[in-house]
Parts: sequence; C-alpha cells; structure tokens
Amino acid sequence: MIPKILEKYRTELESHRRDSIIISENELNLLSPDPLDFKTSKYLGYPFIPLTMEYPKDKNGNVLIPTVQINFAEIPKSDLFPEKGILQIFLSQHFNFGKEDCFVQYITEEQLELPCIEDFSFLKDEFYSNNPFKSIYTLNFGKSFSWASATDSQYQFQCEEFDDLSIEEYMWELLDEDEDSYDEFSEFFTGESMGSKIGGYGYFIHGDFRKIESGEKCPKCGSEVTI
Repeated sequence: MIPKILEKYRTELESHRRDSIIISENELNLLSPDPLDFKTSKYLGYPFIPLTMEYPKDKNGNVLIPTVQINFAEIPKSDLFPEKGILQIFLSQHFNFGKEDCFVQYITEEQLELPCIEDFSFLKDEFYSNNPFKSIYTLNFGKSFSWASATDSQYQFQCEEFDDLSIEEYMWELLDEDEDSYDEFSEFFTGESMGSKIGGYGYFIHGDFRKIESGEKCPKCGSEVTI
C-alpha cells in the first residue's frame, strides 16, 4: 500500500511498478543424493549439464557448487524471460559474497535435448559449508509485482517531501519523528522488495553493489565497503 504522505504521487509510483515472479521454497531436509530431476527448478541438488559442456570450476580448478537452477518452462509466462531453457547460478566453495565467487550460465532449449552428466559423486558434502543453503529445496512460482525499493540503485524516486534526501535517508529521519509513518514507508520501500523472486526490484542489506564503489560507506551502518 502506498504511504499516505505519498498518495498524491500515485501515478508516478505506479509508473515505476515492475512485474516479478515470486519464488516459494520447500525444503527437502537433505543435501545428497538429489531425488529431483536434473532439469527441474531447485536450490542446490544436481544441475543439468550437457556432456558437451565442462562442469564449472573456479580459477584454481575447484568445482563450483550448483546453488540455483531455474527452468523457465516451469515459471508463469512473462515478456521478461525466455519460455524455455535453464538459468544456473554456481557459487564458490569458499563463498564470501564477492563478485569472483559467482558463476552464471544459461542452458538453451537445444542443449536440453543432449545427454547430460549423471554422476555427481565429485560434489562432497563438506564443499557446502559456506553455501547460503544447507539443503535441497523444490521451487514454485507465481506472478506478482514490485512497487519500489529504497536500496535498489535502479529505482529513483524524488519528491518535495524528501528535500535532498534519498528514500532511505528520509525513512531513517521518520524513525525518530513519526514511527507510524516510518512503518508505512518501510513496508512499501523495503518490505515490497524483499523475498525470493525473479525480476522486480532487489533489496540490499548493505547497499546495492552495482552502485557502491570500493571505499564508500554503507548508508545503514556507516562501515566502509570493499569490493
């Protein structure tokens, strides 16, 4: 719901609204072996890798952890994404939220017809100690939308109420002055952007790393950011 103080800006706020696909997860409470089909959408588990492709590794030759797999044939149809094919995100065994810790690849519709790797015995349970997930999850999808985000650098909204402050800075001032208004702003500009989804706006705890340069300070905690 749009905060009361911003109701007069409804038309502009609605123009920035983005379609998104909400992801709901179901934990299987196991790490291996993976009981799911190689092509299904999942967190962790075994990915679909054609025999013609090399399994992803880091610069030191260590295998990466298959962390996210999205089969576009399983999500609601959208003009934003392909109707078929698989998106895969792999993370380093030593994942520490650095740019070098992530590898992304797309498996095409044609590649999905090829024979694939079936033996993943090289993925040892101890490799997952630094991974954000500790179990395989099945995924379900539903259409939704994102209103706004205070922390996504792609979202820009200014009005006279903010003076020269950013959305996030104005929210923190509200926290000291009007807690009810702060709750409205927080729900609209952060709550709407949180959660697992594809598309829409992102929520960044320590600021959007697409904008923050090394050495700048986090707007929330004031600590220096190193990239």
